Amino acid sequence: MSSVLHLSDIHVRYGRTRVLSGLELNVEQGAVYGFLGRNGAGKTTTVRTILGVQAPDAGTVTLNGRTVRRTTAAMRRDIGYVSQEQHFFDWMTAQHLGWFVGAFYPSWDAARYKMLLERLVVPPKRRAGQLSGGTRLKLAIAIALAHRPKLLILDEPTAGVDPVTRRDVLDLLQDEARSEGRTVLFSTHYVAEVEAIGTVVGVLHEGKLAYEGPLDGLRDTPGGKRTLEDAFVAIARGGVPA
Repeated sequence: MSSVLHLSDIHVRYGRTRVLSGLELNVEQGAVYGFLGRNGAGKTTTVRTILGVQAPDAGTVTLNGRTVRRTTAAMRRDIGYVSQEQHFFDWMTAQHLGWFVGAFYPSWDAARYKMLLERLVVPPKRRAGQLSGGTRLKLAIAIALAHRPKLLILDEPTAGVDPVTRRDVLDLLQDEARSEGRTVLFSTHYVAEVEAIGTVVGVLHEGKLAYEGPLDGLRDTPGGKRTLEDAFVAIARGGVPA
């Protein structure tokens, strides 16, 4: 499989605080990459670096075969992004938002956007300010997918949503990878989400990946299988997948 995203020797500091220390990360085409880490581990900084919002102090980002120090605006058109919090003009309806956002993407597919709204049960004519938190999340995902991005990035998207919304979102992400060949990277600290849909897992610890590979690579130990949560806790406590 070809690589859609590769981070090479990424270093990021905020003042005297070192957040990322030589981070290496690779996401292959069609993967559903679960990016695990404790709160404050640097997951959001990694996402900001991929998007070009954060310029690394050192290292490179390779996206769809193009290597740069900092992701450009043109490269971001190949990325769909869903943040932890959704910010919309509250007076706009989902329909209005589709017209507004679609104008920025030559590849915007209005029919696909309508289909995604229907699947996720987002009312097209209700104002964004009147939507629940879970429905706003689903609206953000529909917007992120409507221009058919090569890479979909989600930064702890399901934090605070109900179990039904979480399942709807995870099912959609899994279907996107299987039927559309979409490459997905989602950061989370919910291990169960990675176990549910992840094909690859990366575990961030103190600014580096302590593990990157298949889920079974973390589950298997000389003494037998363990849960992914147990493996994650071992890394969080000791820094290695013991």
